[in-house]
Amino acid sequence: MYGVHKVVAEDFTSLLIAVGILLVPIVLALPLRFWWTLRIGNQPEHVRYRSWVRQVLDAGEPLSTRRQELDHLARGLPIDVMRQGRIEMDVLHPLKLPHFMLLPVLILSPLVGLIGAILFILLFPLILVAEWVLIDRGLLAKVVDIVLRLMHWGIIGIHRLDTGVREEDAMVEHMHRLPTTAFLGLFCYLIVSYMPLPTWLGITFTVLLFLLLTSVIVIVKAASHGELVFADTSQRRLQPMERLVDDILAPVVGLGLLFLLSRQLFLTQIGASNSIFSDPIWFAGIVLIVLYSAAAVAIMVEISFFGLRSERVRMVFQNQMVEQYDPILYAFTREHDRMELNPLRTLKEHLESNNRHTDDVEPFNFEDMLRAPSTLQEGEDAVPPKAPELNSTSDN
Repeated sequence: MYGVHKVVAEDFTSLLIAVGILLVPIVLALPLRFWWTLRIGNQPEHVRYRSWVRQVLDAGEPLSTRRQELDHLARGLPIDVMRQGRIEMDVLHPLKLPHFMLLPVLILSPLVGLIGAILFILLFPLILVAEWVLIDRGLLAKVVDIVLRLMHWGIIGIHRLDTGVREEDAMVEHMHRLPTTAFLGLFCYLIVSYMPLPTWLGITFTVLLFLLLTSVIVIVKAASHGELVFADTSQRRLQPMERLVDDILAPVVGLGLLFLLSRQLFLTQIGASNSIFSDPIWFAGIVLIVLYSAAAVAIMVEISFFGLRSERVRMVFQNQMVEQYDPILYAFTREHDRMELNPLRTLKEHLESNNRHTDDVEPFNFEDMLRAPSTLQEGEDAVPPKAPELNSTSDN
């Protein structure tokens, strides 16, 4: 009887240690979240500028239309340009707890960087193949056409609100995309761990599944990062194309991870797992290695692909949509409780105007000078400049 109680106590201790190991990313994320709040700024002037940016976005206006006004307000508070861009990026792409759970990979990079580098070397050729199949061969455009026919949707364009944002801290946008790839890698590992496969065959199948899914998702996210929106008139709903992948994956991967992690811990506790990860402590350690290795791969993808080839993928795909559907670009605005969906021009004209590089610059006339924001604070009187004081040396 004493031996049985001892075994039960040891198993319960191992389970608590495993749960503690799995909670390490959350524990490390809390001080990082606090550090990020301080880096953005929590002073009254920072909160005030943040509310101004939020008001512009809530009105449905791109930041470019209020760029001069926002810059004038930032100078008057005062807020430096770096913090101004950081606040704007955080409003557009807010970083939450799952994002900060992945940041320790930068500290643990010597441990997981090698695994991530090997996986990325295998991944990048697959991304190029996926780009050729989905974009150059037009497979993604054909899939969109099938979706539109099956769902009875239409396709339009809505002006992006992040045009004109200050990009002094552009890494925020890249960090915002990390959880999709990182948690997808962990999800693939947990799915394969339930299959009755030998250990090394299971690892190989996990890597292949992760690389294939990631290569496709990366291309789809890069291609849909634009103005294209699905319009479901029967359900009175607008679905941005770039959000469709995340809206599908987020609940599946999120709930799936909770279920799979808890079930695997239960199986290891009752001894029903026959793999080398039957020990809960060993299993929890492997989960962290997989998670941070996938996060390292995600960081490399952001630096390499999204920094070099994503713009080309987006333009080719959008041109395919323009040639096939010729969608209209709309401005979706709100003033108080009144919302309007106003047609602006065709998306083709919008893309051509963005790509057109002209040397014709309109002269800065008197009307432009009157519209330009003043550097005076509100309620401050204009004072004529003082005459310079000439000293004796200048007279000589």
